[in-house]
Formats: sequence, C-alpha cells, structure tokens
Amino acid sequence: AKLVALDPSEALRMPGVFDFVVASAIPGLNCVNGPAGGDNLKEKLFFEVNDVIPTDGMPLGLIVAETWRQARDAALKVVQRYAAVGPVISSLEEAIQVRSTMPGVSADDHPHRRRGANPRHAAGVEFAAADGDGGAPKEGTTMALKGSFKVGGQCHFYMETQSVCASQYDGDCWEVVVGDQDSNFTQGCLALILGIPQHKINVKVPRVGGAFGGKLSRHMFGVGAAVVAAKALGRPVRIQNERSDDMRLVGGREPLQFDYSVSFEPSGKLDSNEITMTMDPGWFYGDAAGDMAMAVGWSDNCYSFKKFKVNSQAALTNTLHRTSMRAPGCMQSILAAEVIMEHIAKTVGRPRDEVQEMNFYQVGEQPTTPFGDHVGQDNYNWTIPTLWSQIKKSARYTERTKVVEAYNAANRWTKKGIAISPVKYPMGIDFYSSGALVCIYGDGTVMVSTGGCELGQGLDTKVALCVASALNVPLARVVIGTRETQKIPHNTGTGGSGTSECSCEAAILACQKLVPLLQPYLDQQKDWDKAVAAALVDKVGLVATGWYNYKKSSNTSAYATYGTAVAEATIDVLTGEVQVDRLDVLMDLGNQLDAAVDIGQLQGGFVIALGYLLTEEQKHDKKGIQLNLGTWDYKIPTAYDIPLEFNVSLLKDSPNPNGIKGSKASAEPAMCLLPSVYLAIKNAIYAARSEKKGNEGWFMLNVPLTPEVIRSAVGVTEDQLTVPT
Repeated sequence: AKLVALDPSEALRMPGVFDFVVASAIPGLNCVNGPAGGDNLKEKLFFEVNDVIPTDGMPLGLIVAETWRQARDAALKVVQRYAAVGPVISSLEEAIQVRSTMPGVSADDHPHRRRGANPRHAAGVEFAAADGDGGAPKEGTTMALKGSFKVGGQCHFYMETQSVCASQYDGDCWEVVVGDQDSNFTQGCLALILGIPQHKINVKVPRVGGAFGGKLSRHMFGVGAAVVAAKALGRPVRIQNERSDDMRLVGGREPLQFDYSVSFEPSGKLDSNEITMTMDPGWFYGDAAGDMAMAVGWSDNCYSFKKFKVNSQAALTNTLHRTSMRAPGCMQSILAAEVIMEHIAKTVGRPRDEVQEMNFYQVGEQPTTPFGDHVGQDNYNWTIPTLWSQIKKSARYTERTKVVEAYNAANRWTKKGIAISPVKYPMGIDFYSSGALVCIYGDGTVMVSTGGCELGQGLDTKVALCVASALNVPLARVVIGTRETQKIPHNTGTGGSGTSECSCEAAILACQKLVPLLQPYLDQQKDWDKAVAAALVDKVGLVATGWYNYKKSSNTSAYATYGTAVAEATIDVLTGEVQVDRLDVLMDLGNQLDAAVDIGQLQGGFVIALGYLLTEEQKHDKKGIQLNLGTWDYKIPTAYDIPLEFNVSLLKDSPNPNGIKGSKASAEPAMCLLPSVYLAIKNAIYAARSEKKGNEGWFMLNVPLTPEVIRSAVGVTEDQLTVPT
C-alpha cells in the first residue's frame, strides 16, 4: 500500500511526549542495511509519505516521551492513511503460484555477516561422482519417485526484546549500548545513517538476553531510530520493544518448499537426487542469501549420491523480511533429506534405519561430498558410523521398536512411534575474523576483551577458561570485559556456533605473547602476583592482542560436528496432541572447551527445534499481516513440551584434529537432529492410519506438526467413532 498521510498531532498532545522523529531528521543515509548495499538499500530506517510500504510492520517514525508507557501509548495515536496499489502476496504458496520467484543469489553480495557455508552455494550446486558415467541411472535397475515437502517459519522469541541506549558526547561522538550480534555491522551502519566516520561511534555490548540470529541485522531499526532521535533532541534515548511490537518488526526463520526427484536401487541404495529449494525471504532477498547457501550446503546430510543437484530460488512475498535463525536453512534442508530417505525406505519396503545406514558416506568409497569436503581425509574426521552403532545400543533401539509395535497392537486411540536420525554439520570457521585483548593488572588480575558477543551461549565462560589455562592462573583471577568496537574492531558477527571457539583461540594467541614476557619473573618468584609486580617494575608491557586466522585445508569446511538421536513419541489419535516420551542424543563434540556449557547448548538448541516442529506456527492474513503476535497466540515450547526423559551423551576420546584445543561447535548441530522426533511422530501416525484398511501407504507430512495437522493426517472418520452397542 502507498502511505498517503501521517498525522502525529494527537500523539504530540499527550502527556510526556517530546517529539515524533521521522525520516527528515536523518542526517545521512535512510537505511538500516547500508553496508550490505544492493537491494538492501531499499530497507529504510523510516518510510515516508508517498512511499509504497512493502508490508505491515515497517517503521514510519519514533515517538519520544518521558517514559516507556507514555511513548507506546502515544505511538498508537499516530494516524496513518494508505491507498491500495496492487495485489498482496501473503504466502510462499501464493508466490510460487503467481511465479513471484527469482534465482538464488550468491551470498558474496552480503560479505559482512555471511558465515558457515560456501557463499556460491546460494545459487545452487551440481555434483557427479567420478565413476565414468556421471552417476547416470542404470536402465532397468533403478526406481524413482518425486515429492514436495513444505516447512513453515519461526519467530526468534529471544528472552530480551530488541533494546538500545544511545548517547552523544564530545561533540559528535557516540556511545551506543545495545544487545546485538554484530557490533562491527552496527557501527558501520550508524556511520552511514549519521554521516560521520566510524571512529566516532563506540558500540558496547555488555551481554545479550538471547538472539538466535534476530540481532544480526534486525536490531538496526531500534538502534538507528535511537541515535537519530538522540541527535535531534540533544539527549540520550533508550528503546525497548514490547513483545508483540518486536515480533511485528522481526520476520524470523524463512519458510521453504523442497521439490525433489530421487532415483535409487530396489535395495534402497541411492543413485541420484535433484532438489529445487524455494525460500520465502519476505519482501526482498537480503539476508536470505546466506541462509539459502546453508540450506543448499547441508542438504546431503550424511548420505552419498552418485549424482546430486540442488536448484535454489527465492519467492518474494508481502511479509516481513526474514533473517537468519539458529541453524538457518540447514535445519530445514536436513529435515528434508530425512523425509526423502523415509520416502525411499517406505517405497522399497525396508526398515528406514537400514536404508539410512547403507547410504552413509564411507571413507575410501566416494568420500567427497557435493560441497567439496573429503570425508576422513586431511583431518576431516568421520564418526557417524561409531555414533550410529553406539546409540542403537545405549538407547536399546531394536528392543524398544518391538515394545512400540506391541503397544500399538494393544491400543487404538493412542499410538507410539520410534525413530533414529543422524546429522553431519559442516563448520566453515575460516569465515570468522576474531580478535582478543588481554591485560594483566598490577594486582595479578586479568581482563580479557574479545570481539564476540555473549548471548547466553557461554562464550565468556569458555574464553575465561582458556585464558586461565594459557596463563596458568586461577579462573577467579580472570574477568571478561564488555565487547566494544573501540577495543576490538573488524570482528565478524557472533553466530553459527563458531564464534566461541574462534574467540578462545584469539585469546590464547594473545596469552602466548604474554607468557614469554612473564616467564623469567615466574622462574625467579614462583608466585604469579609477585612475578607480575616485578615485571611492571621493569616496565614490561603486560598487554597483548591476538587475532584468529584459520589456515585453509583441502576441504571446503574446517570440520563437521556429528550426532545421532533416537526419539520415541506418543500421539493422541482423537486430538492430535503429542508427547515426546524419550529422547536420546549422542554427539561428537571433540574435546569440549566446557562440557557443561556444550550440553546445555545442545539441550536448549534441540528444544528450539522442537518448538519449530510441534508448537510454533506463523500465521498471516491475506494482507500479509502476522496474526499470532505475543505469547497468547504464538506458542513457544514450555516445560510440558520437552521430552519426559532427555538423555544426552558425548562421544569419548574423539578430539577434533582441526578444532581449537580439539573442540567442536555444539548448539546448532544438535538442532538438526529434529528429524528423529518428526519420524517418530510419523511412525505413530502410520500406526493409527493402519487401523483402516488400505490406508497404510506413504504420505507427505508437512511442518509444523500442530495437533490439527496430526489429526488430519491420522484421518479418523466418523464411522470409526461409533460406540459398539
């Protein structure tokens, strides 16, 4: 719609209101995505009268008042008038129908925060094994099938909504305290908005109350508005979003559709696979480039094909712009990979776990993935076979499968399912550029500052542990300072589960410069505090920086995190409700930097994935307006949704040859084990459907698996509900 009028007069008369700040107050570039360039420049900080507004939720201005409540009440009184300018596309399905699609664009166009995957993969990939025939199916010996699998979006729903406090000092210098994931991007964007050099802006991040990707770029609406308002009024300005307003401004995870065509032998042995991924990025492509690259680059999961091709495209809609969310793109594509494997197993009539296992990558037998990783070579370890066999034993998979079958035979209105799934999660840590500053003070205490943001993922804890170990001092003597762009510039954004390890390595490198300086004094004094004091008397500079720089190998990725999971679930046939009875997870996390932190991360990450699978559903009306805003309508998982029994184990004696101190990333890889729960629920649905003759065949089951979806898939008809007389 076109904005034809904007009238704040009633709002400005309300108590405590100072001003209504709009685009005319911006001294520089009216854009929240300036450093990215390209079509990102269409995303304005404040849209203006006579602009065509692409979707609901776009910012028009900022009410500044004495209190938060006064400001929000006044904002609701600003009158907006619009004129319709054309049809609205409100869903991925509509966009595909009207062909509102564009080819996938390389993430090279968005270098400031793209991580974890080869950026060229955003435009798709094609691979053929070096077997002389390009993986061509052998006539008469292969079977083929097609399918279309759809997954929805997801709100970030971090604990702390977007928040910022901006203040001006010493003329045109700025201190901006914000909860973000990419302070370097924030600084660069603000420099363009204000029209000043970057060195005049210090972005400080003490800690962030959760982010999950929603504060990589989406925070700039609030940050930009706060700085422009502070400059216009000559006083500090603080912004804290109300929850429903926050959800209305931040789009969340992208919905995707996977159209696949796969060929295989009658035994279930894979031959070829061609997938077309269609992603809904909202009203412009932008952030979706990196997420598409990850969706493509993870889509093989653990399985070896002779021929593998992925096409990618974006389908634009009149909805909020989407952005990265934990395991962006790849959580969906790994789920799609397991949907395809289940379809094959059902078609050939073999147990799904047998079909999965027979198609794992094998060291020495076509070990190269379509994306350039050489499994089992150049220190790229491969532990999936070990994890698979161990979890089958520890979770008693075979025995429990028989117990589930017996339960289903004895029960009509509740059904159980059990399933197993693996994950191969490539980590491209060569993307990260991470710095650290280590200062040793006169009393022997140590202050460490890194370019990584503490989001609740335990980054600061891991850095402190590594510094204490490198300097051989008690952990209590080490403290982590606030992340500031004045201390550590140029750092890449915090995300992808790799920033912690890279920040640790940067801090270790800084410590390695300090240890030789202190060693002569430690040899003499045998006491840390006395050695530090003696060194300072001799004017030794006990401050050092370190910078992480990964040395590239022959593999596209530095390494992969691996895991397996066995899930057991029960469905209520009449209501479609689900209970995850038991979940067993076994992960290869190498030598953990902090095992307690890593276990907490994989548990928390998996619960986010459970929410995506079972309870969280984004709904839009025909105008593209999100309907379920806030906790009353949008349901994140609660204590009642987590598995009744949640067992987590880590593979022992498996150091990562390419990892920092032998470690691996922990949070996002575990999220990609959600197919275990999906497949367990689908098995339970199969059991319910089999009660009606002729209803036992394969069927597609799209995500999210809300009670309505499960109830519909079960297909209980009225005649089955007749009470016997």
